[in-house]
Amino acid sequence: MSLLGFQKVKQNNVTPTSDVVLEFNTKEFDNYLNRTGVHYYIRYVLTFASIFGVFPVSGIYKKDVYKLSFKWFSPVAIYSMFLFCGFASIEIFSLDYTIRNLNQDNLTAKGGIKKATSGSIFYGNACCALWMFIKLAKKWPKIMSDWRSVEISMKRYGAPMLGWKSTTLAMILLILAFTEHGLHNWLNTRPGGKDDIAAMSLLDNDVNTSFVLIDQSVTFKGYLERFSLKTHWYLYDDYTSYNTVKGFLVMWLSISATFLWNFTDLFIMLVSSALAAQFKKLTTALHSVRGQILTMSQWREYRETYTSLTHLVKKMDDHINVIVALSIGSNIYFICTQLITEIDSMKHSYFRTLFYMYSFSFLVFRTTVVVMQASAINDESKKIIPEIFLCPTYSYSIETQRFLQEVTSDYVALTGLKMFSITRNLLLGVIGAILTYEIVLIQLQNTK
Repeated sequence: MSLLGFQKVKQNNVTPTSDVVLEFNTKEFDNYLNRTGVHYYIRYVLTFASIFGVFPVSGIYKKDVYKLSFKWFSPVAIYSMFLFCGFASIEIFSLDYTIRNLNQDNLTAKGGIKKATSGSIFYGNACCALWMFIKLAKKWPKIMSDWRSVEISMKRYGAPMLGWKSTTLAMILLILAFTEHGLHNWLNTRPGGKDDIAAMSLLDNDVNTSFVLIDQSVTFKGYLERFSLKTHWYLYDDYTSYNTVKGFLVMWLSISATFLWNFTDLFIMLVSSALAAQFKKLTTALHSVRGQILTMSQWREYRETYTSLTHLVKKMDDHINVIVALSIGSNIYFICTQLITEIDSMKHSYFRTLFYMYSFSFLVFRTTVVVMQASAINDESKKIIPEIFLCPTYSYSIETQRFLQEVTSDYVALTGLKMFSITRNLLLGVIGAILTYEIVLIQLQNTK
């Protein structure tokens, strides 16, 4: 059968036991999957991530999943390890600063909690996330091979079309993220301004003196110096310990850590939407035969397809549940600190207030999308139950009973460290946690 013939079969919703589908050439379908499978759609984003050293899989840009590999001495893996060493170095200095400055005075001062902890949390998150992605990259070729096996077993249902969704989602998220990062850098590095002098604090040195000694030119060299000393002050003993090379490295590591922070959420979104799309294909196939008389072998094929999908979800969860927990935890922290900073910024400049409002809105939007995309797996798996309940009495068999028992007793969802499941209800729990922590932070500031 030609590829055009397969597309016609898919469009006509042919049942799993259709003879014309069983005659479909496996090699033709493999070629079809190379242009429509989940790897084909997300490989562009993963290739972009590998350039940043985040996902060091060799051959990630290739269409064939069987050509993926991981090599410790590949350029992308070596760069990832150098990046990890850079993050770890900054994290050591930021942790030292946090330990020395996380005291009662900082807890009760406006912005003190964020200033004392944001550096260590941000680069600590970068270190953990990068190490997790390096470990995941080692297993990614096998994961994609298993995923391709599931796609081949579901060839009678067709391949889910994820291209526009994954690409659009990635572009929107990264544009919003780097816009937020750019605005943050602009507010903290623009030369002059009373608001910048008030916000400037370089260790324990005099604020006005330190501000005058920093290069205020509009050159790239001046920007590097202002960026390093104003956003990474905990790396320097005083302004004389700065040099241009160190400033460039700090800027590049900051950009890479920002990308990694956002890519963690984007990766969860892409994997979740792909898994949910596979379940949707099965649900659509069951819906198309609603009320029809199906044989025991047909019910068995549907049940085995569902079982393979649940095993795929659980296998993915085994590999990424730590990444999910890290994503949820870091987002809750930054939402809390950004909200308390936004409240404090009302007395500052108009532009700074607008930036904090935009940054806070973006964080809330990103966290909401992550939870909703991940919870779609659980939502789609539950839609299969009503289709089985609508099975006609004269079509009910032992395979139908086994299928129904398996669907109703199994719980399909991604988890965070196996401690909590990602469902729609989790969003309410996240909101409750944010409100609780925010009240605690406000009370700490009001105690002084």
